[in-house]
Amino acid sequence: MADNARRGSRPRFVVPVIFALAVILAAACSEAAVSPSPTPVPTPVPTVDPHLGDPASAQAVINGLGREGLRIVTNTAEVGAAGTGVITRINATYGGWPLQLVEYRTTADLAMAAAAWESGQRPGKGEPPVALAGVNILVRWGPWERDSKPPQPDERQTAALEALVAALDRMLSPLQARSNVPVQTVSVPVAIEDGPSAAPEATSAP
Repeated sequence: MADNARRGSRPRFVVPVIFALAVILAAACSEAAVSPSPTPVPTPVPTVDPHLGDPASAQAVINGLGREGLRIVTNTAEVGAAGTGVITRINATYGGWPLQLVEYRTTADLAMAAAAWESGQRPGKGEPPVALAGVNILVRWGPWERDSKPPQPDERQTAALEALVAALDRMLSPLQARSNVPVQTVSVPVAIEDGPSAAPEATSAP
């Protein structure tokens, strides 16, 4: 009888072990059946086109220069005289020199105020050291008086001019330039005139 009892009895730990193995195998199969989640693709950020439309506003140009990192101090703004095609003039300071932005009503109005000049010709008496034009915007930089020769930019101002031209080229290209120092733009240099004018007086920023 003792032998029969030994033959009919099974160790009690066999059932729990078999159950545990079944659970582990089921979990492994479940994990294998689940496909890995795909790596999320970053949403592309659209590149903002800095080029301004035609006509552009002088204030939009000032704002764009600020976004480009140029330190522009706005001093005054004035409405253009009737019959000149000028909407507004913004007088500012940049690199220690007066900076003036003239907004014409149309590109044609600006073209009527611009006179072509030969490459390499320098601005004469009563003209600013730098004049830049694009779309319907005229930019004058540097002091000028009616009978005075335009001053030459120093090394620091020459570097500031390069930054100014690069920023304006992105906003107002094709850009036309006239300067008494070399200026690299996408266009040939031209003379830009809208009549002799005294240099704007700097006033404290609002």
